[in-house]
Amino acid sequence: MKKIGILLALTITSLFTQAIEVTTEMNRIITVTGSAEMVVPPDEIELEITITEQGNQLSGVEKAFWTILLGHQITENDALFNHVNSTFYWYYWWHHRNDSRQSKQITLKLDAKTDFMKLVKDLDKDYITSIRITGSSNKHIQELREEVKIEAIRAAKKKAAYLLEAVDAELGELVQVDEIKSIDNSNPSWYWQPQQDTYSNSVLSYSKSGRSGSYMENVPEIKLRYEIQTKFKIK
Repeated sequence: MKKIGILLALTITSLFTQAIEVTTEMNRIITVTGSAEMVVPPDEIELEITITEQGNQLSGVEKAFWTILLGHQITENDALFNHVNSTFYWYYWWHHRNDSRQSKQITLKLDAKTDFMKLVKDLDKDYITSIRITGSSNKHIQELREEVKIEAIRAAKKKAAYLLEAVDAELGELVQVDEIKSIDNSNPSWYWQPQQDTYSNSVLSYSKSGRSGSYMENVPEIKLRYEIQTKFKIK
């Protein structure tokens, strides 16, 4: 009976020890975040312009406005949409209380054929009350997003390797990848988001080689930034 008790105790101890060893092995994981960014020149933008009537006549102002645009080879076909504020009663009511003049917003899609700075100078008129870029794009944007994300994973792997080297450990295989944060100001909604100064593990330069097309000058560039969280086994 005594022998059976000893064997049972040894068996339980052995199982308990094995359980601890397995758990310890599973926890030999390093979690690292890598980030990468690239600044991209846009080849197309959306420009929102607000014109406001002068002398109680919006039609005359609009005619003068399109005359200027025609001088830059911009036609009404380049307009994405027009909006007169009086089409919505509540907005017109609010607007009327603050300014009795009618206004109209016109959004244009422009590319590298337009000299942006010259256009803005020519639109320096009393009846132009607002000009802003609401969106920008690059025909290679999807390809560039992929490049930045791949570089962020590479940066995470490099970071994990040198951190483990400091404690004489080696990097094992990758077990998990999660995209946790991004900045992509090709999206118009980005213009409403607060911006923070961030440091990236890797900064990619934009190369025009192998990519056809012209790019717009004197307009804000597109910033692509991605953070990738990775988990690696520790050997």
